[in-house]
Amino acid sequence: MNAARRSIDLRESLNAISDVVVNRPPPIREFDQIYMKVADMLLQADYIGNLFDHRNVVFVGDGDAIALCVMHLHKRGLIERGPKRVLVLDFDERVVNSIKEFARQFGLSRIVSARLYNVAEALPKRLWQQHEAFYTNPPYGSGNGGTSVEAFLRRAFELCSPDALGCVVIADSVGYPWCAEVLANTQRFLLDNGFAIVEVLHGAHTYHLADAPDLKSCNIAVKSCGRKLQSYQSQPLDGVTLLDFYGRAAPLKARYVRDLRRGGKYPSRDYKIEPLDLG
Repeated sequence: MNAARRSIDLRESLNAISDVVVNRPPPIREFDQIYMKVADMLLQADYIGNLFDHRNVVFVGDGDAIALCVMHLHKRGLIERGPKRVLVLDFDERVVNSIKEFARQFGLSRIVSARLYNVAEALPKRLWQQHEAFYTNPPYGSGNGGTSVEAFLRRAFELCSPDALGCVVIADSVGYPWCAEVLANTQRFLLDNGFAIVEVLHGAHTYHLADAPDLKSCNIAVKSCGRKLQSYQSQPLDGVTLLDFYGRAAPLKARYVRDLRRGGKYPSRDYKIEPLDLG
């Protein structure tokens, strides 16, 4: 009886994940939008639901749509625990619009929200230290030693209260020597900024990535340790950090990816890039 019940739950859960997957806009490889595979999305949603149960969570970028996965599954009773509410910040207007439309369609608008934001710019003051937890799966920093990861984490720290929990997803494959450097630098950055590492789940995720199909990533779960409330002091990223942001000789030059589909009402998948100008 237990095995049969588990099979039914698996089918319902994967079907719920498929609702999210078909809602995601096509990834843009230029910006390291590399989507997690479906089974790993299900496991990740369950993990994040448990980690951030009853918390107000901010997602700093979320092309994978893990925020929708965990809230959709939790609302349907397919996973036991989940956040109280989530906010997704992303520079891709297609992602933001798709989240809003999904939330409207599935009755999640009161607990799921999204807004356009690029980590290269200073954080809006009204968002400063307003959340109890953060999640981010940033560009992995193969060409910069992890400074792109640190940029996303810096915004996550600014978004969260002193007693926050967090989860950062970064590359984790022995076949890629740069992964070890990024992992070490990321762990050091977390500790230097008052976050104790609670758990590292190695090789937890696989991706739809034709040029590196064996590349995996890990979860690093963290807990705030000794951080204090601070007055607002967010600043734009400096020019050096923008260099090699998406890999060697691939700088961050786009402010937003603008959605030309008008929220998905037209079949066209066109978009345009709005350039970044930090003055």
